[in-house]
Amino acid sequence: MKVAGDYVFDAPQQEVWDGLLDPEVLAATMPGCDKLELTGENQYEGVLNIKVGPVQGKFQGKVELEELDPPNGYSMKVGGQGAPGFVKASAKISIAAEGDKTRLTYDGDAQVGGRIASVGQRLLESSSKAIIKQSLEGLNETLKARSAGGEAAEPVRVEAPSQTEFAAAVAKEVAKDLVPKPVLIAIVIAILAVVLYLILS
Repeated sequence: MKVAGDYVFDAPQQEVWDGLLDPEVLAATMPGCDKLELTGENQYEGVLNIKVGPVQGKFQGKVELEELDPPNGYSMKVGGQGAPGFVKASAKISIAAEGDKTRLTYDGDAQVGGRIASVGQRLLESSSKAIIKQSLEGLNETLKARSAGGEAAEPVRVEAPSQTEFAAAVAKEVAKDLVPKPVLIAIVIAILAVVLYLILS
């Protein structure tokens, strides 16, 4: 499964770099992250509680960073397994300044097996997009909050979305991937019409 994309942070490059290497910040912003800690030089271990379609469970995983080029990027290897199955992934992360903002680009490949693989390629891809998107958005909000608080302020962290919020985000990504836009608009209009009817009747 290919995983690639980019995201623009409302923060300077060095702050983004520091945030990406801070396990406490990442744990507070990653959806489903129960724990993430530094266990060695550029090595992390964590526990993720993830639901993809009908499959839900905890993954215990390891992340290893390689080829660090501060503050421009690094390569990473990820391995995790649990009752729902296993995942192995590798990715290249690039970070570049764009004025007072920072663009992060990621390009990686992932392999999944076990029960979680049974949900289908499209749902897995949509779930991966939702996890990455919410993680990066959460990190961006945390960086903005810390910057607004000033250097002397205590660290500010934005809580990761709940399982309900995460599930809604996955459903949204699936809808974007699987439902043609005109059809999606028609569905939204139909839902709004039903809601209005129930309220007014």
